[in-house]
Amino acid sequence: MLISVVIIAKNEADNIAACIKSAALLSDDIIVVDSGSNDGTQLIAATWKAKVHIIEWKGYGNARNEGALQAKHNWIFALDADERISKELANAVKNINIQDEKIIYGCRRRNYFGNRLLRFGEWGLDTTYRVYNKNHVQWDDAMVHETLEGSDKKLLPGYLEHYTIKGITEFRIKLTQYARLQALNFYEQGKKANFFKRFFSPVVNFISGYIFKLGFLDGYTGLQVAKMNAYYTWLKYNLLHKMYKEQI
Repeated sequence: MLISVVIIAKNEADNIAACIKSAALLSDDIIVVDSGSNDGTQLIAATWKAKVHIIEWKGYGNARNEGALQAKHNWIFALDADERISKELANAVKNINIQDEKIIYGCRRRNYFGNRLLRFGEWGLDTTYRVYNKNHVQWDDAMVHETLEGSDKKLLPGYLEHYTIKGITEFRIKLTQYARLQALNFYEQGKKANFFKRFFSPVVNFISGYIFKLGFLDGYTGLQVAKMNAYYTWLKYNLLHKMYKEQI
């Protein structure tokens, strides 16, 4: 199968080599879409024979579409720098039906907090869709939590390994960044942050992840994740409320 791998990255010097190495299980056409790294990410990517495409940051959806335009092949595997393609998933992708160009293929994603695999909670039930034909499918223009625009989806065997967070401080920084981007998304869409969303949604989020999705079975790490996800929900709606008050 002829497929290109598009990786979005910024300051991912610790991750990019391992990410590219896993992408090489599928393709020799690997594009790293970089939005201004200053930690050596671009040099490492070039050393591992990836093409580096530098962009002005306009959001995750835009970055993925920019990368797809640079790809040699029509079929794309979209990847984050902190993700790794497993051998089982690579083999499954190689055997997809390339004749049906409107299908979007996805897989399960295994998320790690440090070196610990999270088996329950919000992150234990994670599915993501990343394989598509760029002639028929594109990403929406969301600043964060972008999605592929299409309804015909199929799951593949195998996993993406997602080494998302090394520690709680990094987790808080990342969630704060995402909350600001999501609040801006909502603001541009005209969505409002009412009292319920600001003060009850975080509680509902915590109960859902920690109790109903069995996050407590991941022990103290599961508690940390549930608390931080609730914090993210609280922050994005309060930032949105603030945007309306200040009329940015």
